[in-house]
Amino acid sequence: MDHEGKRRKSRHTLFWIIFLEVLIVLTGLSLLVIRQEVAEDDESGMTISYEEYERQTEPEAYVPVPEISEQFLTVNEWSRPGDKIKSLDYIVIHYLGNPETTAQQNHDYFESLKDLQNTSMSANYVIGLDGEIIHCVPDDEVAYASNSANEYSISIENCHPDDTGRFTDETYASLVHLVAYLSDYYDLDRDQIIRHYDVTGKPCPKYYVDHPGAWEAFLDEVMEMRDSYEQEARKAQEAARKARGTEVDELTVFLENMTEE
Repeated sequence: MDHEGKRRKSRHTLFWIIFLEVLIVLTGLSLLVIRQEVAEDDESGMTISYEEYERQTEPEAYVPVPEISEQFLTVNEWSRPGDKIKSLDYIVIHYLGNPETTAQQNHDYFESLKDLQNTSMSANYVIGLDGEIIHCVPDDEVAYASNSANEYSISIENCHPDDTGRFTDETYASLVHLVAYLSDYYDLDRDQIIRHYDVTGKPCPKYYVDHPGAWEAFLDEVMEMRDSYEQEARKAQEAARKARGTEVDELTVFLENMTEE
């Protein structure tokens, strides 16, 4: 093949590369325009704003899910009735009241109630002395922990080393993370994170009833964790948007230079 033929072939290949790049960019811009102009509501067919569309397509939770061992109880009338909750309005924090027991021991006790049949007791989650988290009852099902709030809450029981009811550092860290994740995922506010005490007046979780300032500090840490992860996610989203804009600008300059040549 002569030199001129090679040049023609090279220009032909370059043309198709540029064409495909432009097609990809134009497709992306077209989708953006469509999203800005109209996003149809799933049921009513009404249009929503681009800002609302962005909100609806955000991740379900900015806080990453903590490490959780899923060990659902057998469905039975004593610890996991299988009934769906009516709504999810609260996360209720508890302490177990039996010092030094582990999360696994408490889970296994809940499971044994189907055979013992002498009391009704359970929780959606149990956090152990080393920070381990066991998921005992699905979030959308009733657990027997929070009395009148059972049908509209998630319950979290916490192990503790002594009668003060104070959690170990590991238990506390896992509780902060789990509550931050759940409250973020289910879009619950600070005042929807409550103590068992706030439902019944029972001194549970004991340490946080005896030390209300520590309870407020716990809520502060939960909300700070949520805010931190959300800010990080939004910064990453903004950086991605700027990167996409830079790529479009660079392609525009490249195409203009090619035209001039």
